Amino acid sequence: MSTMIEDTFEVKELDPEGRKFDLVSRVVMRSERHELDCITDINIDVYPIELPCKLTIAWAKTIELDGRPTQDTFDKALCTGKRRSLMDLYEYVITGRVYKVDTLSQQMKEVVYISYGGLLQKIVGEPHDLKDFEMDGTVYCLMKKVV
Repeated sequence: MSTMIEDTFEVKELDPEGRKFDLVSRVVMRSERHELDCITDINIDVYPIELPCKLTIAWAKTIELDGRPTQDTFDKALCTGKRRSLMDLYEYVITGRVYKVDTLSQQMKEVVYISYGGLLQKIVGEPHDLKDFEMDGTVYCLMKKVV
């Protein structure tokens, strides 16, 4: 599998500061295995979220199953099912760019900030868990609900 990290997250809160946009919810989550804290904006018109909820979330640098770099051009075969990718294993996929990496020195934690075309995400965790996130790097965030 070509994911950098994958974990199951429990949704703790939806829109803790109130909803700012009609079709976007800010989701506060905590992972089970890596103990990551994640706050992410989700387009709820496309992918509705309600409490209680658990999500499997993976981050990857490519959507190719064999780990090859993803093409920079549109590939219709990915949308028609003629070519398989990581997207086939998840329900909601967004692509973005890491725009800031910070260190919380007193807590010995790393913070990664990603923008997915205006949908923002903040991940806080141990540096060894977040080591593959690179400044200005392309990231795919892949989600599916745990039933």
